[in-house]
Amino acid sequence: MTQLFEFDDEQLASKIEKLDLEEADEPEMPKVGEFASSDGVGSRLAKSYEVPIDLPYQAGKRKKKVTDFQPIKVLGKGSYGKVILVKDKSSGKLYAQKQLRKASMIVNAKNYERTLTERTILERVRHPNVVKLFYALQDFDKLYLILEYLEGGELFHHLSQERILSEKIACFYVAEIILALRHLHLHTGVIYRDLKPENCMLNRRGHLVLTDFGLSKVSTESSSLFGTAQYIAPEVIQGERYDSQCDWWSLGAVTFDLLTGSPPFTGNNNKKIMDKILTQKVKYPFYLSQDARDLLIKLLNKNPQKRLNCDIEFDNKRISTKSSLL
Repeated sequence: MTQLFEFDDEQLASKIEKLDLEEADEPEMPKVGEFASSDGVGSRLAKSYEVPIDLPYQAGKRKKKVTDFQPIKVLGKGSYGKVILVKDKSSGKLYAQKQLRKASMIVNAKNYERTLTERTILERVRHPNVVKLFYALQDFDKLYLILEYLEGGELFHHLSQERILSEKIACFYVAEIILALRHLHLHTGVIYRDLKPENCMLNRRGHLVLTDFGLSKVSTESSSLFGTAQYIAPEVIQGERYDSQCDWWSLGAVTFDLLTGSPPFTGNNNKKIMDKILTQKVKYPFYLSQDARDLLIKLLNKNPQKRLNCDIEFDNKRISTKSSLL
C-alpha cells in the first residue's frame, strides 16, 4: 500500500495549471437557480455547499505535504471516507480533499481496489468535464486525493430545487455528460458505471464535471453488478458481459430524471427497482417534446445492441438523424 500514491505531483500540477489557463476564456453557460458518495448498488443521498471564493493558483517548487492544506469544512461523508474543503496555505487555492482511512482498506479489500482505481483513472484523464486530480498524498493513517473544488455543487441539488429542468438547459448538461463519457470510453478505456445526478458537479462557470470514479472499470468489458439502482442498465442487472453501452442507458435515466423530476423506474427498495427495469416499459410524460421522447426511447432501449451508441454515432456524424434534441 505504500506504493499506492507515488507519482510526480509537481509534474501533474503543472500540466493541470496549463489546462486551466487554456480553459480561462471558455463561454458562460445557462445557470439554474443559485450555485450551492457507494458500495455496490447505492441510493440517492446528497448534500451540497457553496463557498464563493476563487483565488489564483501556481504550482509550488517543492512537493506538497498534507500539512500544507488547511481544513475549512466537511463537504460530505461516505461509507469509508469523507471530503473536506481545504485551502493551500501558500497560495490560497481551494481544493476538495478526499480522505480515506488505511484501516478501512485493510479490513475491506474492495475499498483498496476502488481507491486505487479512482487514483489511476484520474491521474491519466485530462478533460474539462472530468474532475481534476492535483495531488495524491498519504500519512500514517490516511490517504488523500487533492481534487478540483467544484463550487457549483451537485446537479442533484439544483434538480431538487427546480424540480424539473427545461429541455434547453437539460440538453446543455446532457451534451457535456456525453463529451465526458466519450472521452472515458474512447481515450482511456474506462466504463464509468455510476452515472447519476449526485456524481455530476458544476464548476464556478456552471459547466458539468463528472466525479467519483470508485466504481469505474478500466476495461472494455465487465460482468460485475455496480452502480445505483435507479440508473443501472438491464444487462448489468442480469449479470451478463457488458461494455460501455451500459453508460448510455444510465445517460437516458439521468436525462429522464432531469426532464421529469425522477428516474424512469422507482420503488421502495433496490430489488423492486431493478425488477421494474428488467420487466416494465418506460412511461413517458405527455409534456415531453417529440425530440426529447425520441432521444430517451433510443437511450433507454433494453437491448444494448439496439441502444443509441453516442461513441459511434458522433464519430459518424449521424446523431442528428437519431435525435434532433442534440
